[in-house]
Amino acid sequence: SRGLGDVYKRQPEKDVRFVGETQFSGFCKAVVLDDIKVLRSSLARNVGRIGASQREVLRMVTAEDGLTCNGVNLIKFSVERDANSVHEYLTSRS
Repeated sequence: SRGLGDVYKRQPEKDVRFVGETQFSGFCKAVVLDDIKVLRSSLARNVGRIGASQREVLRMVTAEDGLTCNGVNLIKFSVERDANSVHEYLTSRS
């Protein structure tokens, strides 16, 4: 079976496939699309699920041992994907 890294490398940007905990795929999708709206809706959707507030959810998903996309944490993934808007949002608020 192909690893997650292969999935990202071989798929065009609009056709990224997510494996693993797909309930959190919106965070990775936000990076791939460099879309703050997608990121914010993912934060809002996970309030009460993994944190009591959007700020706490953000802290959880950006923690060193938090959510990973393509095997790296969310902030590093945003750098790798040149998702400048999302990267700035993640780093200015976490």
